[in-house]
Amino acid sequence: MGVLSQRERKKEEVTGLVSSRGQPLPKVLLSSFFILVLVVASALSVIYSSYKSRQLFSSLQIEVRQAMQLEEEWGRLLLEQSTWASHTRIERMAKENLNMIVPDSTVLVVVSP
Repeated sequence: MGVLSQRERKKEEVTGLVSSRGQPLPKVLLSSFFILVLVVASALSVIYSSYKSRQLFSSLQIEVRQAMQLEEEWGRLLLEQSTWASHTRIERMAKENLNMIVPDSTVLVVVSP
């Protein structure tokens, strides 16, 4: 049994990590360190994704606000266009500025295609 235990010790020294004191580190410690690294990396990923999400949401809110302002301006421009292009305004401007009149029905000639 003594020879087998020496072989096992030699095998452990060859395959396992060795501490600064020359003693092999247990696999549990190594796996715990690896899990700790993964947890820290995961936490940093969560922090970064939260930050990026807030940043993108903020820029989205700015764009939505700008889109609403542009829609309001578009509505005002459409109202202004309909005001400038109304038939009564055009007829009034033609009478006042160009001295135009509506012709009598006796002077009208209807052309059929």
